[in-house]
Amino acid sequence: MKFSIKKKLIMSSMLISIIFGVSAFISYTSMKEMNKDYDYIIDNITEVNTNAQSIQNEATRQVSYIRGYLLYGTSEMKENVYTSNEKINQLIAQAKDISSVAETDRQLEDIQESNAAWIAENTKLIEVAAKDVNEAKKLAQEKVVPISTKLGEQTYALNESTEGVIKAKVKEAKEQSEKATDKILIISIFAFIFAIAAGWLTANLISKPLKKLGAAANQVAEGNLMVERIELKSRDELYELNQSFEKMTKHLRDTLTAISANAGMVAASAEQLSSSVNQSSIAAETVATSIQEISGASEETTKQLEGSLGTLNEVVQGIVRISDSTSSVAELSRESAMQAEEGSHFVEENLNQMRFIHESVNQSNQVIGSLSDRSHEIGKIIEVITGIAGQTNLLALNAAIEAARAGEHGKGFAVVAEEVRKLAEQSQTSTKLIADLINGMQNDTRDSVNIMKKVMENAEEGVKVSVETSNKFSQILDSTRSITPKIEEIKASVQQISASIDEVAQVSNDMTAHAQENAANSEEVAASTEEQLASMEEVNSSIRSLSSMAEELGDMVGKFNIK
Repeated sequence: MKFSIKKKLIMSSMLISIIFGVSAFISYTSMKEMNKDYDYIIDNITEVNTNAQSIQNEATRQVSYIRGYLLYGTSEMKENVYTSNEKINQLIAQAKDISSVAETDRQLEDIQESNAAWIAENTKLIEVAAKDVNEAKKLAQEKVVPISTKLGEQTYALNESTEGVIKAKVKEAKEQSEKATDKILIISIFAFIFAIAAGWLTANLISKPLKKLGAAANQVAEGNLMVERIELKSRDELYELNQSFEKMTKHLRDTLTAISANAGMVAASAEQLSSSVNQSSIAAETVATSIQEISGASEETTKQLEGSLGTLNEVVQGIVRISDSTSSVAELSRESAMQAEEGSHFVEENLNQMRFIHESVNQSNQVIGSLSDRSHEIGKIIEVITGIAGQTNLLALNAAIEAARAGEHGKGFAVVAEEVRKLAEQSQTSTKLIADLINGMQNDTRDSVNIMKKVMENAEEGVKVSVETSNKFSQILDSTRSITPKIEEIKASVQQISASIDEVAQVSNDMTAHAQENAANSEEVAASTEEQLASMEEVNSSIRSLSSMAEELGDMVGKFNIK
């Protein structure tokens, strides 16, 4: 199947683009999946965990409120008990709406049942406390405290369960990120290796034949027409250029061979004609001394001139063939120049394609750099959240100290401070995990930037190679164009030789007419002899000119190696 250089370059570029497209698609889908997991953790599980902690806090508060009611018996404490209990029910309902884990839903149901049982027992307790506080305290120890303990254990278990789900989801997201990173790294390495291999192979497919053609063209320019035949396996524009170059060399070699042979014939004919002219001169002198041999000498001269005319006709035909062959060589030279120009255009298209690849790689590098900047911004935000969590931890510690100073009255507040401290520690742990993920993403982004820099450097090298290839094509084109004027010079020389031979033929015709006239009219022998001698001088001059031209033509052909 025939693949042109343009098709090869387009296919190579398309394959590289597809590989990088697959890498970009995997990166996009992985990031989208990670964002989805983190959104799920933040919007769903974290919200459920927050509600679980709020339920645990409210459960502690309602226990504190019922104790306060038993101690002080105020309506405010009583109202706080029912308000806190109702808030627990609301938090459970909210958690159910956003929860998607069956185990969490079951735990919420258990907490809701325990909370309902707790408020039912505390309603009875409040009624008993209105009559007998001691009896109410006894009832609280027997009924309320076990339910409160169970409720506390259930809320604690719910809190631990949601934190476990968060850790599992974070771990799962991290594993997916690592897998996606490995895939992207493998595809990027493969794309990098493939791009280098494709560039190297394409450059060799173009540069090696061009170097061979350039060397062959230099040999032809130096006069060696016996260059070795270049074998090309690929059926592309370079193959067609090589075929045209071989045809041009063959036609030029054949033409110069014919010119050399015809030049020899012209020289031989000139010598023969010179001999004939000498004989005619001798005959003319003989006629001057012996009038009796005028008729015989005239007939001999006529025969010799007829033979010379036949030879001259053969020379004229050879010169015509030389002129035709020279015209063909000139035409082939122009066709070779046109084909060299087409090759130069193809190389220019290759250069434009390599520049397009370089621009695409540069844009990809800028996008990855932007992603790195955004990950740095996220890291700064995580640092702020970590600082807030640390500050919250210190505030919780101070609150616990103040609660300890308050003694019995500060126990409930101490429980709240402890829960706040736990929340701060959990926030610090979560932000640390997120910071580790961000650092991993930043490292991967830096690796991607380095890889894209190497790809961009290879693309720049491909542009340089294409520019050098274009320069080589320009040299071939210049060499091809320089051949055409030389062919035109040969053609002009051949035409000059043809004109000289026509002149000799005309002189020979005149000599024949004079000889015939001398044979017919012996009385005008003296005058005819003088005219014949004058004509012989002109013939000698023409013969010398013809010999000189034949020598020049031989010297020109001798500059070429055609054997």
